[in-house]
Amino acid sequence: MREENIQRNSRKRLNALILLVAFTAILLIVSTYAWFSTQKNVTLSGLKGKVNVAEGLQISLDALNWANEISLTEGEVEKFLEDGKSLANPYDGRTNLIPTELLPVSTTAKQDEGIGEKDLNMYRGTNESGIVLKDIKNMTTDETGAEKGFYAIDFFLQNSSSQTAITGNQNDLLRLETNSAITLDGGLAKEATGLQNTLRVAFAIYDEESSLANDTLVSNTPDQAKILAATTGDARTITDVAIWEPNASGAQQTSGEPSPAVTKYAAHVDYIVQNNNRLKLSSADNPSNTIVGANGKFTAEAKLPTYALTTTSVGKTITNIYDWDTGAATNGLVKQNTVTTPNTGVGASPVQLKSVTDGSTDFAIAPGKYIHMRMYVWLEGQDVDCINYASLGGGLTIDVGLSKPGSADDEDDEEST
Repeated sequence: MREENIQRNSRKRLNALILLVAFTAILLIVSTYAWFSTQKNVTLSGLKGKVNVAEGLQISLDALNWANEISLTEGEVEKFLEDGKSLANPYDGRTNLIPTELLPVSTTAKQDEGIGEKDLNMYRGTNESGIVLKDIKNMTTDETGAEKGFYAIDFFLQNSSSQTAITGNQNDLLRLETNSAITLDGGLAKEATGLQNTLRVAFAIYDEESSLANDTLVSNTPDQAKILAATTGDARTITDVAIWEPNASGAQQTSGEPSPAVTKYAAHVDYIVQNNNRLKLSSADNPSNTIVGANGKFTAEAKLPTYALTTTSVGKTITNIYDWDTGAATNGLVKQNTVTTPNTGVGASPVQLKSVTDGSTDFAIAPGKYIHMRMYVWLEGQDVDCINYASLGGGLTIDVGLSKPGSADDEDDEEST
């Protein structure tokens, strides 16, 4: 009888072990593919943080109230704005996108996806069988009433640079300051999910009504109505975009409390690194197997490229979303040009933003002008870390500092003092 009990208990332990192994295998399989299999698996609600600017710049949500910093927390925004306006509706004629949950979308923000358009085109598909993406739609223009799943927030910059005396009619470069960082708040096992690695922030500059160009000159001290009329009309389109990819690389912090600009996240969670063998990169993206090895695996420190969806992807069924070599052109996938920073933050020096057009042209703003910009925050579905297991119920904190280099005259003054 005792032997039968021992055998029965052994079978139970064996069955439990087999079940555990099988469950672990399933978890690894469903957790190592881009996009969420079921899009409600991952929800992220609540935005807080701030955008601040350095000397020579002022920022505003409504082109009326100007300061060196704006808060993105709803309650604090209402204190900042007049007439009871909110973050969702900072001024008449424009509604910011404030989603109830953050969902994966994808964009290159290049020509016809942002530049030359009124808004960035954001695309979303339905994941099926892990690597298949179907029913791809433009969430910006085609899905009326649907949850967009990404933030889009207008703001204005007052750039006080002299138009000619200091800059020689050259635009001022725009940089990310050293305090810039994005973190996720609360939720489950932040270090293990990979979700923080999929975050993107885009800065889009709008043109101005040529006949009203004088109304955006700082020297003319225009009022709110003039600035809005010149920069926010229906005909206004995006002239340039820069995408920032925080947490793009870097090792996981294992001890000590992180500073505000440091997260505890590895660049890619361990089980993605250990189990991914699907990513196909061109030789140009992966010279001498430096990013993805001959075994098809990449390291936690690797800066992986992202091939985002475009309008050519709409309506397609992509049978292998990880084929960024032979399948990229067929599926309308285009490489996303980003400015990447490690999970330790921007670093000791400001980082120059770059245009998405080629990834190398400096992103810049006009001197002596009031400038209308729009900031987008989203989860990039085509990022390999955008996985099923990435489950969080917390909020998002975004801290962005924007600055421009000192002028030649400023530098001469510093040297003479």
